[in-house]
Amino acid sequence: MQTMALQLAQFPLGCGRIPALSSLLILFLNLGWVLSTTVHFRDTRLAQPTRVPSRVHQDREEGCPPGHQPNKVDENLLFYEEWELKVCVDAALLEEEMDLVNKVPFTQQQLHIFKDKLDQQYPQGYPESLVSTLKYFFLLMEPEDIHKWNITSLETVESLLEVAKGRQMSAQVDALVDRFIVGQGQLDRDIVAKLETLGVLRPAHLCFLSPDVLASINHTLLWKVEPQDLTACEPLQIEVLYQQAHQAFVNLSKLEYFSRILPFLGGAPMEGLQLLIEQKIHVDMPTFKKLQREVVLSLTVPEVEMLLGPHVEQLLAEQHHSPVREWVARQRQSDLDRLGLGLQGGIPNGYLVLNHKFREALSRGPQLQGPGPALGAIPLLLLAAHLS
Repeated sequence: MQTMALQLAQFPLGCGRIPALSSLLILFLNLGWVLSTTVHFRDTRLAQPTRVPSRVHQDREEGCPPGHQPNKVDENLLFYEEWELKVCVDAALLEEEMDLVNKVPFTQQQLHIFKDKLDQQYPQGYPESLVSTLKYFFLLMEPEDIHKWNITSLETVESLLEVAKGRQMSAQVDALVDRFIVGQGQLDRDIVAKLETLGVLRPAHLCFLSPDVLASINHTLLWKVEPQDLTACEPLQIEVLYQQAHQAFVNLSKLEYFSRILPFLGGAPMEGLQLLIEQKIHVDMPTFKKLQREVVLSLTVPEVEMLLGPHVEQLLAEQHHSPVREWVARQRQSDLDRLGLGLQGGIPNGYLVLNHKFREALSRGPQLQGPGPALGAIPLLLLAAHLS
């Protein structure tokens, strides 16, 4: 049995919108009582079956038969054969009268022919003017169709979400919201609040939100975050998300806190890493490499050893890659040697180690001429030796 139209239930037999007779014919058509190509009946006088053609087939290759080109969408199209719909119905007509496409109880086969016509008209994706009128025609869409759209109207999103409600269309819904968020750029608080209310904001959308919006994000969403959800976030976004996640998870047990805060560690300040070190919680090398660069460079050799725990041996394989390379260059070689890993590239023994702030101060010192620079630097070097 052919599938009935998207909204057939809206048109009971004999209702005012469709005459009772045409409704009955439509029902027979969908039940297969009226054949799609020919109608057979028995001539009682000759007692011989007679075959009556329902359409003129010789015009198929020449295009739409004369008089069959529709100028409006109505119930007459229900009786067109599929080949006639393909050659006679214009995509512009479907776009202009999409509301009628949704009202007339076309079969799924007929609706897919209409969709093919529109797909051919817009191979790069439907314009927003058409998307905003789709309504129940949206049920025919696949995620790959939706990913071609550009959507900027929240009203359009709400309308299509209402159509998808209660149906197995989670992939289409995700694609729809993704396209809306991409079309918006960074979202303001009002739109985010609306998407949260609709229940369609996902962790993968967090990187589209500004730091100000992230600072007030509903903590419920943070419980669903996976590491891959934050790969597109900027450093400032990760910092804000870490602060929010820390507030959301701070009262959890040690192990549960770490498992929840792990995706956000790329935004952790020095205090956050110190907390992990004190609790003897270790991170693996991929997580270590995602930490803020300046925070990593400020860690001492013992701190890195405690933070990496059983993963500390992986430092050797990463010693020529950032940020391990820069971190090694700031450590005393004697401290690196105590790890027993064979790390090279630290500050040779006997050299002064100047912290970052002191080196900046030294570089901004007075520019003296002649032998003055060496003499002028002596107090600073003595201070550096004392600090080290």
